[in-house]
Amino acid sequence: MELSDYLPILIYFAAGLAVAGAIFALSKLVRPRPNPMKALPYESGILPAAPVRQRFSIDFYLTAMLFIVFDIELAFLYPVAVTLRDDGLLGLVVLLVFVFTVIEALVYIWKKGALEWR
Repeated sequence: MELSDYLPILIYFAAGLAVAGAIFALSKLVRPRPNPMKALPYESGILPAAPVRQRFSIDFYLTAMLFIVFDIELAFLYPVAVTLRDDGLLGLVVLLVFVFTVIEALVYIWKKGALEWR
């Protein structure tokens, strides 16, 4: 393989960085400016006693990320199995290593308590 074979990938990567940078710069230019009138209470006229924006627990985000990771891994399990079907015993071994790795990761995060809501 020559270096010129990787030129399209380099162009794609550079274009991605340029688009991300342009979007970031544009968002800084056209962002809404703070308006004190919007901070005033409406309807009841009662001033809020606590900040309106409350933070979610990190457990919510951690559980959501773990769900996405394991969901994607299991969604790819069938296409990988179909693709490796023609490889015979080697394909089966590769698939079993993948499944074992997923199960091992699940047992690890389970023992760490990442799936427990506090």
